[in-house]
Amino acid sequence: MQVCYNSRVMKSQVIKARNIPEPARQPYTIHVKPVAFLTLLGLAGLALFLTRGPWVGVGLILSIVSVFALLMMPDRTLMQFTPEYMVLYNNRDKSICTLIYWEDLVTWQYEYHPGSDLLSCSLTDGSVQTIELFSKRPVARYINLYAPGKEIRSVRRKESDPR
Repeated sequence: MQVCYNSRVMKSQVIKARNIPEPARQPYTIHVKPVAFLTLLGLAGLALFLTRGPWVGVGLILSIVSVFALLMMPDRTLMQFTPEYMVLYNNRDKSICTLIYWEDLVTWQYEYHPGSDLLSCSLTDGSVQTIELFSKRPVARYINLYAPGKEIRSVRRKESDPR
């Protein structure tokens, strides 16, 4: 049974990525690949390698792994945030995305799971949009900035917890 929280027509919808409205300013984007962390890891590895101490091997390995991840592994956009809306790029078809206006967001919850975490957004028409993520911090920062007070706090549970 779906619960409708509002009788007005909802602006949020699934659209082609090329039809996203032009934002007033540059949107904040969350990508799959943690570029800043991998760059820092590479620089730390390079520093260890250049010390010529007992950590040369570790430094070399860290540098190689970070350069490989930065250059060879694919990256894609997961989400974008603007003051008017957020965009979820979680469809199998990469040309389609979900545009969610902040006024259509009823609640959101970040659920912790062993493999990857899940962001669930409940909308005014009763539908729920979900996306797999790996970190709550940047997501929570922007959703709480543009849609404050709509978070449902979740507790971390172990996989074997029967609740």
